[in-house]
Amino acid sequence: MSFDLPDDIAASAPAAWPSIVVLGRDTCEDTTRSRAHLAERGIPFDYRRVDVDPDADARIRDLNDGAWVTPTILIGDAGAPLTILREPSNTALDAAIDAALAWTRSRPGPRASD
Repeated sequence: MSFDLPDDIAASAPAAWPSIVVLGRDTCEDTTRSRAHLAERGIPFDYRRVDVDPDADARIRDLNDGAWVTPTILIGDAGAPLTILREPSNTALDAAIDAALAWTRSRPGPRASD
């Protein structure tokens, strides 16, 4: 499941958000909170349910020594440092996204604003 930005937020969003994947369960309060926080900030993300998606289940167990730690949130694009957050607070999630945005903006090359 992907989250699409509303048009008014998309117009003011950074040209290149980092890739964000939330591995979690609908019944997990922390997963629900993290997803709501990302949506409230207008940040696009991919949500993968570990309880129904075998690939997401395998990925979360691989990242967490065989356990379901939900949510586990992956932040970063190809070539960017990958950040893995486990049950993060909203403050920790914001800090990781801001760091990924700063890293992306520091890379040489054309940007949408150029």
